Amino acid sequence: MRTFFNLILPSFLLLLSCEKSNIHFDEIVSNDAFELRSEIQQMGYIETIADSIHKRNCFFDKWNKTILTPISGLIEFHDAEGNWVASIDFGSGECDQWATKSWNTNIFTEKDSGETKFSVFSFHKKN
Repeated sequence: MRTFFNLILPSFLLLLSCEKSNIHFDEIVSNDAFELRSEIQQMGYIETIADSIHKRNCFFDKWNKTILTPISGLIEFHDAEGNWVASIDFGSGECDQWATKSWNTNIFTEKDSGETKFSVFSFHKKN
């Protein structure tokens, strides 16, 4: 009998832990890269909207939600002398959650690549 409980109890706990790992977000919203933009501005760089951010209501199967999503647009950052230091490209019109951050590797030396993709969404779970 003890062996039975020793096998069933861990299996039950494993099943419960698997259930909890299936994360469901109650709210997914576009943040328009606000935090990243604020960070760069706080470093003293000037934000210029080179191409207006265009948004569309996009349906995402994986969340079963329609989300107002930036689908294109370009924001550039320059130093006081007008030199380009970074940019955020929201894409070319596709409904996806990704934008591309590019930067001058001579100024931002912590990463060699000079480019990375990031999600424009903030995910919130209500308690």
